[in-house]
Amino acid sequence: MRHLITGAAAFMLASTALAHTGHGDGEVTLSERVGTEYMVMQTSADQTAQEPFLRGLALLHNFEYDRAATAFREAQDADPDFVMAYWGEAMTHNHPLWEQQDREAAREALAKLGSAPADRAAKARNPREAEWLGAVEILYGEGTKEARDLAYLGHMRSMFAADPDDIDIRAFTGLAILGSSHGGRQIPIYMEAAGLLEPGFMTNEMHPGILHYLIHSYDDPVHAPLGKRMAERYAVAAPDAGHAQHMVSHIFYALADWKAT
Repeated sequence: MRHLITGAAAFMLASTALAHTGHGDGEVTLSERVGTEYMVMQTSADQTAQEPFLRGLALLHNFEYDRAATAFREAQDADPDFVMAYWGEAMTHNHPLWEQQDREAAREALAKLGSAPADRAAKARNPREAEWLGAVEILYGEGTKEARDLAYLGHMRSMFAADPDDIDIRAFTGLAILGSSHGGRQIPIYMEAAGLLEPGFMTNEMHPGILHYLIHSYDDPVHAPLGKRMAERYAVAAPDAGHAQHMVSHIFYALADWKAT
C-alpha cells in the first residue's frame, strides 16, 4: 500500500526508526538538519522511500547536490518505480544560478527509470508526478541550454498557474526564473522571481527553497535589506547545509552586520 504523508511526518518516522550514526563518505545522518522537516511535498512513494526522498528534496533546495543525489538514490533503492526519485537525481545535475548543467549525467539518471521518455512517463503514478517528470524531460531534451532553460521555465509557469498553492512548484518556478538570467544578474528578472517567491514566504516561512531563492533574489547592496528576513531564518532552517550558512552571510555582509556575518 502506498502512502501520502508530509515531510514532517516522514521525518519523525525516520528519526525513530532509521537513525544513522556513521560519518562515512556520502552517508547522511538524521541528526543533520537540512530542512527535511519543512518538506510538505506529497508523493506516491512506498513508505520506506519517503524519508530519503524528502531529505533529498531539502538538500536539492539547499544546492547540496552530491548529498541530494545520494538521498535520491536511496529512495530509488527503496521504491524502484518511484519516478520522483529519478526526477530528483536528474535535477541535481542542473545548477541554474551557476549556469552549469551536466545533461548527459542527468539523462543517465533518467535512463535508470526507462530507456525513452514514453517509457518513463508510463511509470508516473498520478498526473502531478507526470508533470514533474515532463519538466526534466524538457530541461534535458534537445536544443541549446538557453533554449531548454526557457522551455523548462515555460513548463514550470504552467504548473504554477494550475496550482499556485504548491510550495515546491512555487519554489522551483522562482528558481527557473532566476536561471533564465543568462550572462549575469539581470535585476528585473531577479525581482520577478522575488515577486513570485514572496507569497511562499508568507505561508511557508521556513521552507529552505523559498528562503534560499529569495536570498539570491535580493543578493545585492540595494535589495539586501529585503533579504534580511530570509537570512535570519535560513541558517536556522538548514543549519547543517553548508551552502545555507554561506548564503546568509551575503545578506549580512551587504548590511554591514558584522556580528551576524
